[in-house]
Amino acid sequence: MDNTERESIINETIERILLRLPEVVGNLITNHVQNNKINKDFYTKYPAFKDHRDVVVSVIEKLDGENPLMEYRDLLKKAVPIIQEQIKTQKQLDIEPPKKIPNLNFNGVL
Repeated sequence: MDNTERESIINETIERILLRLPEVVGNLITNHVQNNKINKDFYTKYPAFKDHRDVVVSVIEKLDGENPLMEYRDLLKKAVPIIQEQIKTQKQLDIEPPKKIPNLNFNGVL
């Protein structure tokens, strides 16, 4: 294969990739819009989750990692009881700062 043939193959490959680019970007935008609508509906249905977005994201990421082929809508349905349980657990935790700060001065210990 000489340089001319090689360049011809490279140029044709680049042209095909560039021609498919609008389709790929269009699909990405469509998926993004759909996921935003699903998220909006999800938070409308479960308004208590709005104050615990960190828990929601954490649970969904974990479930998505365990079920990579699951549809996003189904993933959210599966996540609801886990999110509710984690929020309930968080509310039971004592997160108040200690009233007495321990002495961390270790001078003279050694």
